[in-house]
Amino acid sequence: MTKVININADQLERLADYANQEEKQIEIKSAVLKDMSCNYSYELLHGLTKGDELTRKGVHIVHDDMFEAFKMLDVFLAHVDGAFHWSNNQTPIQELEEHEELENYTVSSFKITGSDENKSVILSGSKEVSVGTITFSTPKLKIDNSNYLYVEELKERLKIVIEQVEAYMDGKTAPQFEQLAMDFDEDQNDDDFDNAKVD
Repeated sequence: MTKVININADQLERLADYANQEEKQIEIKSAVLKDMSCNYSYELLHGLTKGDELTRKGVHIVHDDMFEAFKMLDVFLAHVDGAFHWSNNQTPIQELEEHEELENYTVSSFKITGSDENKSVILSGSKEVSVGTITFSTPKLKIDNSNYLYVEELKERLKIVIEQVEAYMDGKTAPQFEQLAMDFDEDQNDDDFDNAKVD
């Protein structure tokens, strides 16, 4: 007798994510790019203080990889704001990213709310207009079981941003440059100025 087991791909992916969460000690909940550094919060996943959320203020300059990861979220801020009113439900995200309107949008932070299947993300950033800059946040965008058109791309790119925040937490920062010292011989030509003549 053979037994058939049906596996839903979404559930399998969720189980894989759950298995990865078991290995992790923390879960990033938010991050803000501010003054070339990153402030972030995370939730403890194990131990006596499981569930506590901690906030850290970064003082080191973030690596270019983090700037690039955040830049990949700009298209979602612009899309939710209605910048691509000409697009339809069949428009690939790559086509939206080629549009010049995207240059006016910058995502500077994200915040993850809820848990499990109710998890949502709020993106915050700015939009350049003719008279200045408008800062705003998206409504909550559900990450799972969402009807948002580009939810898969959002999940994939958000994961990359979170990985960069975790790397920052582990010490990945912009290269630190050291000031080089120049040594000059003290006795060489010291009396050139003493013997200088001014007319």
